[in-house]
Amino acid sequence: MDSFKKISLLVVLLFLSAYNCFAQTEHKIDSIIKAKRLNIYKDPEEATRIGDSIYSSPQSSNYDKVRGLLLLSSAYSSKRDYQKALKYCLKSDSIAKKENNQDINANIANSIAIVYQQLKVYDKALEYIDKCEGILGKYEIRDSVYLRATNFAVRGLIYKEGFSCELAIPFLDKSISYYKRLNTKNEQPNLSIMYYNKGYCYYTMGKYKEAKTSFEEAVLYAEFINAKSLKAFALKGLAEVYTHEENYSEAIKVLEEALTLSKDVGDLILNRGVYMALADNYLSVNNWEKYQEYRKLFLRNQDIIKESERRSISDSIDGLMVEYDTKTSQLTNRYYIYLSVIIILILIALFVIYRYHNQAKKSLNKLRLELQKVKKSRKLTNLP
Repeated sequence: MDSFKKISLLVVLLFLSAYNCFAQTEHKIDSIIKAKRLNIYKDPEEATRIGDSIYSSPQSSNYDKVRGLLLLSSAYSSKRDYQKALKYCLKSDSIAKKENNQDINANIANSIAIVYQQLKVYDKALEYIDKCEGILGKYEIRDSVYLRATNFAVRGLIYKEGFSCELAIPFLDKSISYYKRLNTKNEQPNLSIMYYNKGYCYYTMGKYKEAKTSFEEAVLYAEFINAKSLKAFALKGLAEVYTHEENYSEAIKVLEEALTLSKDVGDLILNRGVYMALADNYLSVNNWEKYQEYRKLFLRNQDIIKESERRSISDSIDGLMVEYDTKTSQLTNRYYIYLSVIIILILIALFVIYRYHNQAKKSLNKLRLELQKVKKSRKLTNLP
């Protein structure tokens, strides 16, 4: 069977969920991961299965396991399960410590920074961006252009959310410039995301013409790869500009398209935004029936999100409790180990002191006996 047939068979087996049939060559795994990254916004579940199979495969090297975990992290990020995304990033970091591979270390630092930004833990995100930049400045890294593009993107998003859009836009522009240098289909989702966020920056700054242009660019880049969730978000942003312009019919048309796309995605946050925007626009055109319909859907979706957040908080608390118990157990064990060592050292010291004392006592008694002998001999010889 020639190489092409092997690769074809591999792809077929992957789709049939025979997860352990990955070839051992770096080129094949690179091709698989690149393909799944491109489709991650269209089918995150498949990306999750592929990432898990790469990580679990007994044929995978530590390097491949790390890449499988990073793919898993990206898949969970696209599903907004940032806790799991961070879990797999940190797991990949622990495996990478066994390797002296700066390419891996740079990619992991970059991925962890992304997840922390999504979790809104900005100080940690910036810490890992700086770590990645330090590696890029010191070593020749294979994906340096992509990593710098992503670092600029994360900085831009942090400044957008935590500081101001005036600070964010230059970093978003740098990110767009670096992604365009790569000139591959793999960067289309990132370009869509950057233009989407740039559009919202312009919208909040009151620059509606620039916002509209950015949202339209975000739509185009999402369409290139048929990324439904990204296109739906971009359309939702574009609809906000139409709503501001009081062009309610066009806003509704765009939102209805976004809603059709979002139904295939299952993103609760996206659905909530689309439902709310549709309700507001139908109210503006005095369509009370449609307003009530989408208002109910918005409220129902809001309840689902709150319940999901409550479960997430509960799971986080449970996780923290487990972590606390583990650390307490570790500290207790460490305490008893240290205490045992100290007691043993004290006993050894006491034994040494006791032995020294006995030896000194014997030596002193011996000297006394010798002194007595000397005195007796002097008396016998009548010496003074």
